[in-house]
Amino acid sequence: MTDHDGTEKAKAGRIEASCTVRGSINHDEYFHVSHIVRPGETLSSSGHESRVGGKGANQAVAIALAGGTARFYGTIGKDGLWIRERMMRFGIDVEGIVVSEELTGRAIIQVDEQGENSIILFPGANYSDLHEQSFARHPDGPGWFPTSTHLLLQNEIPLPATYYALHSAKAQGAVVVVNPSPLPEEEEMRRFPWEKVDWLVVNEAEARGVYGAVARRGMDEVSSQRQSQKKASSPASMSTRELISSLSAEPAFVSTNIVCTLGADGVLAFVPALHRRDNSLEAQEFIQLPAAKLLEGVKDTTGAGDCFAGYFVCGLMEFAESAAGRRGEDGGTEGGGKREMREKDLERILKVAVQAAGMCCERRGTIDSYPSRSEVEARMAASV
Repeated sequence: MTDHDGTEKAKAGRIEASCTVRGSINHDEYFHVSHIVRPGETLSSSGHESRVGGKGANQAVAIALAGGTARFYGTIGKDGLWIRERMMRFGIDVEGIVVSEELTGRAIIQVDEQGENSIILFPGANYSDLHEQSFARHPDGPGWFPTSTHLLLQNEIPLPATYYALHSAKAQGAVVVVNPSPLPEEEEMRRFPWEKVDWLVVNEAEARGVYGAVARRGMDEVSSQRQSQKKASSPASMSTRELISSLSAEPAFVSTNIVCTLGADGVLAFVPALHRRDNSLEAQEFIQLPAAKLLEGVKDTTGAGDCFAGYFVCGLMEFAESAAGRRGEDGGTEGGGKREMREKDLERILKVAVQAAGMCCERRGTIDSYPSRSEVEARMAASV
């Protein structure tokens, strides 16, 4: 069982900050198998479980367990009312969960004996536009969107809904964090308003996909005479540092902070305000941290990336407006009313997020495997 006792205590220190999560919420069905089923194969499972899932819901729960205030906006069907009740138990503000005539989104998840997983998604009610219809009829006028210091987005709802949330929250001055997973189609990535994203959270494969799309967009925008000069290196041939450096150099990402999770190799972060060199000949700096050391073997990696994202955003919330990562006069990052975030602060946020994600892999399930903030801090203290 996860200890939630530390959640309310952790919230007390940052009640001003809140995060709106506009995303997916699913009924996750887990099938425990000896190996991931192969084409044409019929395989019996050793166990079956029904749990709350969806990347948006997962990340909202992770924020709450980390000690932050999360407001979740998503859609379920009448078959998923139990899911809303379960979300409430985690301390999530669920007023934004609406009920559709469509079936609740569903994920069919195979988990093998090594903890690896394979997932099939059915979007269901996640693809309704009930929220946008409601926002348009809001008493405060069309274009309304819930006010918060942070917005967290993924890619399991329709892009028009994502765009609406992103543009509305950005206009209100919120810090926008995007985890583009599962990765959009290449043309969609080319059109995405990346310049409005303060923090991009991706794994290595997603980073390569995003860079490949935006680099090709840049090639399309130059004349045929100059295309030979604009050719980008193949993302597949780049080291991770070369990849993140190249992505950050793209016009749409020059002010975007990039966090790239590397699984067993930890995490790599590039923050322009802290790491961009004034001289193009100087090597870029990064923050790179190792993966967490686990006390038990990996049982299930499902949702580990969402756990990381939620914990990371909760860490940013300690700095409110300053978490956008703008450079202060003394080399830190500055904003509108909270203390500045420095490199050591970002390292601490990342260490906590990495530890939380690692600990969730020691347990089966998704949100049921997420540790509380007190559990994470106790593990970190013990390791020191």
